[in-house]
Amino acid sequence: MKKRYDYSKWIALFLVLFSLYSLQAQHTFSIVAVDPVTGEIGSAGATCLDIDDLNGEEGALVISDIILGIGAINTQAFWHPTNQAAARVRMEAGDSPQEILDWLFTNDPAPGSNQDRQYGVVDLIGGAGGTPRSAAFTGTNNNSVANDIVGPNYSIQGNILISQAVLDDMESGFLNTSGTLADKLMGAMQGAKRIGADSRCTGNQTSSKSAFLRVAKVEDLYTNYGHLTVDLNVSKTDMAEDPIDVLQTTYDFYLNNPGTDCSTTIDAFPYTESFEAGLGDWEQNDNDLSHVGNTDFDWTENMGETPTNATGPTEAFDGTTYLYTEASGTNVGFPTKRAVLNSPCFNLSGLTQAFFTFNYHMFGSQVGNLAVRVNDGSGWTTVWLLEGDQGDAWISESIDLSAYVGQTIQLRLDSTTALGERGDVAIDNLRVAEDLLNIQDILVSTVGMAPNPATELITVTSTNFELKNISVYDVTGKQVLQQVATDTTTITVDLQSIQPALYFVNITTTNGTVLKKLVKR
Repeated sequence: MKKRYDYSKWIALFLVLFSLYSLQAQHTFSIVAVDPVTGEIGSAGATCLDIDDLNGEEGALVISDIILGIGAINTQAFWHPTNQAAARVRMEAGDSPQEILDWLFTNDPAPGSNQDRQYGVVDLIGGAGGTPRSAAFTGTNNNSVANDIVGPNYSIQGNILISQAVLDDMESGFLNTSGTLADKLMGAMQGAKRIGADSRCTGNQTSSKSAFLRVAKVEDLYTNYGHLTVDLNVSKTDMAEDPIDVLQTTYDFYLNNPGTDCSTTIDAFPYTESFEAGLGDWEQNDNDLSHVGNTDFDWTENMGETPTNATGPTEAFDGTTYLYTEASGTNVGFPTKRAVLNSPCFNLSGLTQAFFTFNYHMFGSQVGNLAVRVNDGSGWTTVWLLEGDQGDAWISESIDLSAYVGQTIQLRLDSTTALGERGDVAIDNLRVAEDLLNIQDILVSTVGMAPNPATELITVTSTNFELKNISVYDVTGKQVLQQVATDTTTITVDLQSIQPALYFVNITTTNGTVLKKLVKR
């Protein structure tokens, strides 16, 4: 199933940051293109703004939107997320590139005027072997030099340029570079590279300060930043260090290192890890190619509750320790900070089927996303991604890895924060095995109870089975509370009648019983 991108976070980010950089919000040169033969859709661009200038937003990358299976839109000059979201809606509704631009010109929903905008739009009707269409618009209020060039399967556009030659040389670089769509987009970026290509960067002795390259293949499932087949971003560079050169180096590294990078290989199953003695065979990954120049962070080991109110779990799901992303701290934990955990390699050659199961906790009004990625030696593929608040409970997830049976693979647990500190994401109870959990294991992994410790109320939830009865016992085995549930998967239990102490909660469902410890404060 194709994933629709959630633009609410972009709109919220704009409202927070608009006053900080609205006068600078001119994103300069970019290209969108499709490959009619392979069905690939791509986008690349650069600007003389970096992650620091944009208060945590990742430089030029913000202009790029790729709609899987359809096309791409770069929204620049006086950029606004409302316009970008509206353009996506029109493309998903079936409008042609020119119809999208006509709608935006007539109905421009954002601050400023339609003459403040610049767009490049391309699509591919029918996918691989289909017909490409393209269009562009450059408003009269764009800072000079501003223009666009439209070809049969590409659109190139720019503003605040040192000269028209920047766009002309981008077109030459795209057309004259052989190879894949990503190769050709990289050729276009190299064509633009010169000191002051974005005229504001002349004093920086570079073409720009940030740059990106993104290509979606037909098998990609998610368009979130960092989750396409080719998804490279340079969000910051040093004085006189051109981001297009860094982007080229990053792209070359990507091409030359598609495989796994494991220090340990697991070939005995079931394999489990709950982080009770550190990371075990898993390793922090601090070199993700989609966040070059961004000071990303690591997963944090924790027992008990996380420091920030109204987010994160209060205890581990299994044992006493779990991993989580600490989202607090402007430009430390948010926005768009990424934590990536690499697994050992798993040799699945002796299995007939394989599953990866784990528990996650995604609670808070500003939760970003959590993804699982797989590498079979040919590159990283995102096979599962979840966004936003999922409630104050540990939830079980199972991913079928049977397509990789007979191969050696590596996994990644990959989480990106959103716009604020109430966005802690936690993981626990990881398992790779040939079979799914038995019924009791499923019960344990899908029945949740929170908060714990608790003072007045607890909420018991079951994601797979209906709840029937909740009984609370003290340490002597005496029943002190009972609550009957009727055809429900969520029930709240009032604890105010019992004293602070340790208790045991017996949770009966339609498919069995689970016993959990409870601390009443």
